[in-house]
Amino acid sequence: MRTALLQTKTRKVEVSSEDKRHKHQKELAEKVNREARERLTKVKSNAPEEKMRKSNVSYKTADKMPTESEISQLKIFVDRKYETIIVPIHGAATPFHISAVKNISQSVEGDYTYLRINFFHPGATLGKVDSTVYPNPDATFVKEITYRATNTKEPGELSAPSSNLNTAFRLIKEVQKRFKTREAEEKEKEGIVKQDQLVINQNKANPKLKDLYIRPNLAQKRLTGTLEAHTNGFRYTSIRGDKVDLLYNNIKHAFFQPCDGEMIILLHFHLKNSILFGKKKQQDLQFYTEVGEITTDLGKNQYMHDRDDLASEQAEREMRQKLKAAFKTFCEKVVAITKEEVDFDVPFRDLAFHGTPYRSMALLMPTSSCLVNLTEWPPFIVTLDEVELIHFERVSFAMKNFDMVFVFKEYSRKVANINSIPMNQLDSIKEWLNSVDIKYTEGLQSLNWAKIMKTITTDAEGFFDNGGWSFLEPESASEGEDSSAEDDAYDPSDQEGSEEESSEEEYSEYSEESDESGEGSDELGSSEESGKDWSELEEEAAEADREKEVVSDDDTRKRKRPAPAKKGSSVAKKPRRK
Repeated sequence: MRTALLQTKTRKVEVSSEDKRHKHQKELAEKVNREARERLTKVKSNAPEEKMRKSNVSYKTADKMPTESEISQLKIFVDRKYETIIVPIHGAATPFHISAVKNISQSVEGDYTYLRINFFHPGATLGKVDSTVYPNPDATFVKEITYRATNTKEPGELSAPSSNLNTAFRLIKEVQKRFKTREAEEKEKEGIVKQDQLVINQNKANPKLKDLYIRPNLAQKRLTGTLEAHTNGFRYTSIRGDKVDLLYNNIKHAFFQPCDGEMIILLHFHLKNSILFGKKKQQDLQFYTEVGEITTDLGKNQYMHDRDDLASEQAEREMRQKLKAAFKTFCEKVVAITKEEVDFDVPFRDLAFHGTPYRSMALLMPTSSCLVNLTEWPPFIVTLDEVELIHFERVSFAMKNFDMVFVFKEYSRKVANINSIPMNQLDSIKEWLNSVDIKYTEGLQSLNWAKIMKTITTDAEGFFDNGGWSFLEPESASEGEDSSAEDDAYDPSDQEGSEEESSEEEYSEYSEESDESGEGSDELGSSEESGKDWSELEEEAAEADREKEVVSDDDTRKRKRPAPAKKGSSVAKKPRRK
């Protein structure tokens, strides 16, 4: 069996390939540290500007102040048109824009109602660094204001004074909700890059795929549609009439995943710049169709050789072949039209491995430029050119799974994790990463990557002066090299000679002690001198067995004692075996 295993792969070849991979990783480590140092010096010179907090002005002039009766009566007034709260402070009506209000609270204690208004101010986030900078940090800020009104209605009053606080609390909540919703929509549109206009090609021979679903969904219910390639982009038109345009120059990666081993066949586009899709920014668009029944009705009586089942399986196989041919033809036509500006990448299923990038276990497949999982949503896509290095966590023979951490070249970007990868996939993943020139390290513990990346960005020069990413290397690397050098210098002849000399010395010392010990020499002698032969040992064993039988007979007699004999009767005792 051993010779059969070693015919194709000898120990010598295995060790040399491991050494070759280790040597390549050392070269990659030096390259990573050198390029990262150069890149960070350039980034430092082009430091981004600090984000200033937007200052909203309620009224540009005093003429635009409202003249309602509540203001003259020194009551709280909410101006919904200009999104402003006008409150009395020391007898003067003072306006505050709704963006300055952090939160409000209302409480009733006894006969009084209290309304508390908290405002944004520098240092409001205790223990955290403010993400924004105020335009005038030296100005005087109001931290909070509390108003009190009685719940008792005096004679002649239409309502209690506390009704003003109740109305103000409700209106402030409404205005604040509307303002935050609008601000969130504007924030979504911030990173949106305006796309060019889609040029429609009126030719009827355009590449086209029908009956496709789109992800993310256009509506709560899934809708089918048609994907058509035009002069400078794609247009997806749903059966409801919704249109989604996708330009060729905004496509970063295009993937075609066949239906081999999957229940869907899909085209996936990873974009350079996000587009606004359903009031949200989206960087991934996917068009797919189902190949077979994803859900199975277990209530049906299914038999193994039922003709209907055999016919449906045959029809499914034929449909898979037709869909693969249609999608492949579409991709080839698009590549020809765009002159290889859009090239579809097919995942390598042979190199796939299981892991948990988000919440559920998924099959992750490498491509020529990425590591992807496109079947589950949201998709997982990591561009290999953007990866600085990969670190394996919880690597130990005692563990069944390990984790994989992607550190990107842009250190401000959050690291990506794939958890719970089976341990038997580690060697194949290392081989793949080594083949695509990506540095990898491994360790026993999980690290706090947010803290590590913050330390690096704070003092990048000091980090690389202290060795850079070498701190991730295993500490036993140097010890392993020393031990391997000692193993190379091992000489069996010297070892045998030393063993013989030591054994002779021990034997001579032992013989001297045995001569001096007198009576103890019999006990400390060799097994040949003081031991017993086989016949004596067999006799002792037989005698021990006989004693055990006698003891067992006595026990059984004690348990089963006969009834007391009648008068005049006698019981003969059984003679004991000697």
